[in-house]
Amino acid sequence: MDDIPEAREISDATLREILRSAEPTLELDEAAPTERGFCSVYRLVVSDDEATRELYLKASPDERTWGIPTEARLQAVLTAHTSIPVPEVLAVTDDHEERPTPYYLMRTLPGEEVAYERVARLGDDALRRLARETGTYLAQLHSVPAVERFGHVRHDGPSLTDEAPEGDPANLTVGDPVEEWPTYLRDYASRELDRHADSRFADLTPGLERWVEAGIDELDGPFDPVLGRNDHGLHNLRLDPQTGEITAMLDWGYTLAVPAAFDFEFAVSLYGGAFLAGLPDASDRRALVREAMLSGYRATDPDRAEAVSTPEPLYEALAMVRIMNDFRHLDLPDGTEPDAMERIETDARDLLDR
Repeated sequence: MDDIPEAREISDATLREILRSAEPTLELDEAAPTERGFCSVYRLVVSDDEATRELYLKASPDERTWGIPTEARLQAVLTAHTSIPVPEVLAVTDDHEERPTPYYLMRTLPGEEVAYERVARLGDDALRRLARETGTYLAQLHSVPAVERFGHVRHDGPSLTDEAPEGDPANLTVGDPVEEWPTYLRDYASRELDRHADSRFADLTPGLERWVEAGIDELDGPFDPVLGRNDHGLHNLRLDPQTGEITAMLDWGYTLAVPAAFDFEFAVSLYGGAFLAGLPDASDRRALVREAMLSGYRATDPDRAEAVSTPEPLYEALAMVRIMNDFRHLDLPDGTEPDAMERIETDARDLLDR
């Protein structure tokens, strides 16, 4: 895995140059870095003769692409072909001798940034609405005709300099495409289980390796690739936490071409909050989330809903592996980690015993 860099500082002078190149009438009134992963992300308050508004700039921290060019094109495709609330991309620059490329400039969307772990504290009605809207948006995402093989989504369009990307799905492709889903899934699982062997749950790794390998052998197709969000979690949304309304879906750099059921199952597992059920007053609400997500999905794409309606334990297990791999990053109340770990381990062992 690539070493994760530190976000780099971008000077006000460079930010002004980026704005002027994208829209010559824009003036920079205020700039502040935000903590969104390792990329350099800036909140910009800008103005012109007509109004003051808020934009965001997302830039590479070290000249490597980190999926930024693809993310910008993908958001343009989703803006053009779905009602998924993604920020409108105003301009992309893939390469520049002096600026921190690649980067793109986007409009902001309303809503509150909510911590990943807060999924356990949403009320049932709010979680139900969030899940139903997630199902609606996943059905729209899965219907975009963009990929024919499995793998990490990339873009295949022209290089851009201070231009808005086209919203054409034909500009999306798959890097190192794989024809057969079991082949791709075996490589994916191997990488995740290698990480798992270095996690706090490493004692489960040998059993998971055997169980996952057997599960892949037993998968029954056909398998059709779709655009998969995969990177689910409240941290990649903006929403109204009181009502559960999703006002923005952010961070699309980890989009994969996968079967719809794989993407759906990850969302159920992560929004269902089972990984936090060891905490006081937290519960496993996967059943609530699954029912609501299916409701939204069926209403949007009834023909494809059958493909996601039956739970797949293998995909559930791989979602649990991701949680265990990233457990050290969870922001849990003091003294609760042992109980949370015990519940996750119990759930994993129950799955292995099925």
